[in-house]
Amino acid sequence: MPDLTSSLTEFARTLRSAGLKVGPGEVSDALRAMTLLNTLDPVQMQDALRMVLTAHQHERPTFDAAFVDHFLIRGAADQELQPLGVKKPPTQQPPEKNDERSGPPREQEGEGEGAQTHSRRREQGRGDQDEGEGQTLRSRLSPHAARQETGEGYGGDLEDLLHAASRLIQRVQLGHSRRWRARPRGRRFDLRRTLRASLRTGGDPVSIRYQGHPRRAPRFLIVIDGSRSMEGHAALLLRYAAALMLRSRRVEVYSFSTGLTRLTPMLRHSLERQNLWSLKLPDLGEGWGGGTRIGENLLRLARDERARLTPDTVTLVLSDGLDTGEPELLARAARELSRVSGRLIWLNPLAGIPGYLPIARGMAAALPHLDVFAAADDVASLAALPGKLRG
Repeated sequence: MPDLTSSLTEFARTLRSAGLKVGPGEVSDALRAMTLLNTLDPVQMQDALRMVLTAHQHERPTFDAAFVDHFLIRGAADQELQPLGVKKPPTQQPPEKNDERSGPPREQEGEGEGAQTHSRRREQGRGDQDEGEGQTLRSRLSPHAARQETGEGYGGDLEDLLHAASRLIQRVQLGHSRRWRARPRGRRFDLRRTLRASLRTGGDPVSIRYQGHPRRAPRFLIVIDGSRSMEGHAALLLRYAAALMLRSRRVEVYSFSTGLTRLTPMLRHSLERQNLWSLKLPDLGEGWGGGTRIGENLLRLARDERARLTPDTVTLVLSDGLDTGEPELLARAARELSRVSGRLIWLNPLAGIPGYLPIARGMAAALPHLDVFAAADDVASLAALPGKLRG
């Protein structure tokens, strides 16, 4: 699709001139997304490109203005578009044209930037059109990966976050161990320990000892989506993973964007020197701030962490589910993680939006293999997670 490739490449230059961080990785993701959609439908096309090419909510007006200017015919009565999976609220009626106060339209937030990008694009001409399309298509990693801060400020109540982590650890029940252990109450009388305890009381068996099967202590494997679309929720979810580490030593933490990165040693080192209020991590390379490869990174996790993925492991995936890869790959990864883990939990920040439906291709593919699918947009939703777990 040479025409679409050149058009998207020029559109990416327009967004960069408007201040958006769009690199070859994002262009490649956009091209892959276009192969899965009906490009004649502007609603689907704008929703998909907005998910891939923007990282902040405040970038939306700039993107929408540039999209209409670049792809659509001027003068069309375009309605405000909503992302897939979110019900569109009723729109307000436009003001009457014969309003006495009508005059030159005031610039909304981002519209001025969108108009400037159109003029800049015309001024640039075709000078940089000779950049190799093949190079754009071959590039998988974003040049802006790892430039985003992983230690953004968090304004919530951290005590509530620690309490939510403690409640999750206490609520998880994975069954009983097969081994007999010394217990205050149990199914079997422990003669040896009873006789040893009787030596303290002159040979009288005052303290009766028992054996039982204690509950298995859970192990947690946390995978955080560090892609650009998750930037608004990264501070909360990263601190939630750190809170779990403070409450249990049996926690492993990974992050992924275009690649997979193990965060456990970095988080422990940061928590030893700092605290949850000032949590900072070094650059994470392809594990943070770029595109989204959920399926292939979860498959890699299932392969590399085979020793830690046991029936005692609770695997938590913290992601919005907006995958640019093939949905079959994500379904395969979710099925494998569900098979080898004691629980597979997916926490999606978008699930807290009123009217959200998990109909994105990647999220819909993973949903049948999940034990729990819940929201993770604030501390209250994380605190409600233990109540959604089955015993």
